[in-house]
Amino acid sequence: MNPNNETKILPDAELDVMRVIWHSERALCASEITSALNKADGRNWKTATTHVLLGRLCDRGYLSTDKSEYVHRYTALVTEEEYRKIESKSFLKRICGGSVKHMIASLIDADSISDEDIDELSDILNGKRKVRK
Repeated sequence: MNPNNETKILPDAELDVMRVIWHSERALCASEITSALNKADGRNWKTATTHVLLGRLCDRGYLSTDKSEYVHRYTALVTEEEYRKIESKSFLKRICGGSVKHMIASLIDADSISDEDIDELSDILNGKRKVRK
């Protein structure tokens, strides 16, 4: 994982850009990313805005850029799974004081968790317990 300590959690617009790159099977140029963003959320993204966001993501260590061609192509240095872990730890610390128990209790209290979710969580936790033994 390569992000600088400066900023680990991404603002929504930068996260939108990363999602486009994560879900692509190849390196993308700014205009391809802009086009994908416009299709995804119906907003009117401008390529200049995308360039600014790409620059920030490169500076923070989330992306690399291939400048060997006329058009720069961007690839992720941080996987979606790695980022999910960064975001989860931050969320847990900021919102729930670092307590997984409090987070799950909040979800249950807010009726945000279904019986299917509970079964899946139980399977995940039981699997984790078996790995630790």
